[in-house]
Amino acid sequence: MTADSHLQAETVLVAALMSVYGLAWLVRRLRRTRPDLHIGRQLALGLGLRWAAIAGVATSGISATLRGGDETLFLSNAHRLAASPFGHGFWPHGDYPLHTVVFALQIKFGDFSEGAMRLTQVGIAMAGMVLILAALYDLAGARAANIAAWFMALEPASIFFNSALHKEPLMVFASGLMVFGGTRVWRRLDLSGLFLMGAGGLIAVETRPYAGWFLISSGAMLILHASLRRFGGSLKAMPLVYAVVIAGFVAAPAIVQVTSKKSLSQLQTSQNANTDSNAVRGGSNTNNLALEQVDYSSRGRVFTNLPKRVRDVLIRPYPWQVGNASQQLGAVGSMFALTGLVLMIGALWRRRGEVLELIGPILYPMLFLLIAYALSAGNAGTGFRYRTHIVTLGVAMLFALREGVVRQRESEPAPVDRRSRPETGPRLAAVQ
Repeated sequence: MTADSHLQAETVLVAALMSVYGLAWLVRRLRRTRPDLHIGRQLALGLGLRWAAIAGVATSGISATLRGGDETLFLSNAHRLAASPFGHGFWPHGDYPLHTVVFALQIKFGDFSEGAMRLTQVGIAMAGMVLILAALYDLAGARAANIAAWFMALEPASIFFNSALHKEPLMVFASGLMVFGGTRVWRRLDLSGLFLMGAGGLIAVETRPYAGWFLISSGAMLILHASLRRFGGSLKAMPLVYAVVIAGFVAAPAIVQVTSKKSLSQLQTSQNANTDSNAVRGGSNTNNLALEQVDYSSRGRVFTNLPKRVRDVLIRPYPWQVGNASQQLGAVGSMFALTGLVLMIGALWRRRGEVLELIGPILYPMLFLLIAYALSAGNAGTGFRYRTHIVTLGVAMLFALREGVVRQRESEPAPVDRRSRPETGPRLAAVQ
């Protein structure tokens, strides 16, 4: 074994230990106030599957096909950033998004290999999942959180994308912070939740700005709703309502700018490029998962056409699109997502009238992220990657709703079999 191989093995071991101990510390901390949060086996299974996927893809010979070209660009930028001194591109890091900075720090201080950084990415993504499960525990109880953990660990698309040298793991972590902090605000107007929500919003904006601002908007709506629920019953509610209203006035110019003709023109240009079946990849009909082009050229047309793209993000690529390895992976993930969608519709119907009360802190971030990704997706493969965030939040929502249904059923009195009871009173008199 060469010196480089020894170094790579050492960095992989360090990254693995960091992930394991980091997750163990987080779970122990959360269990101080949630003693029935038993998710250790689920996390161990999830880590094992994701590590096995990293090794399997690396040795399969199709890594370049599955991973795509973005990772090469991000790693190149990270190496360039790692070679620069502090104060010249680290913080503030200018044109480099946060995930590139995370890679650069690992390269600069640990000389981490690509495999080691993938293990770090898995740890970051699963930390976000743990926070979502803790929020689910607070909303629906231990049973919902413990069962949902199995499904999150086994979700096929996340097994692959949690290790991507991309933006997805940090976005999962940001979503986890937003949901966990939002749950604290939702249940008891706990002001410490605001700091967690703010941290999640900051991470998201620094990683994927357009989605980050949507996530922050979801947090503002959540705070406003939580405050109005307790308006008059808590001294904390009034300042929070005022804060959200003021923030809305401050943000109004930015919202107008985002939806201006110039911004919408740029959005439409991006849509045209991403939906071109030839131009994106540079070859003949190589972008075979391109979605149908939609018109986002005005505010009115955005509202008209957005539902179509929301549908695309939720259900495409279709399970029968299996022309190559990437599409085969997508088909498995699509089957999981479609099954979850059907179950979600049923659970929403059973709990109609109580949905926001049960899942508000999860629902707001999920809906706003879904809109953000629907606006930007022009390719079913990209939409499939985005959908992993929606599916993770959707699993938590499904089990929160299901636990509400189960508890409702358990609280109902058992049906009485009247045939086994003796007839008395008026009924006997009538027979006579």
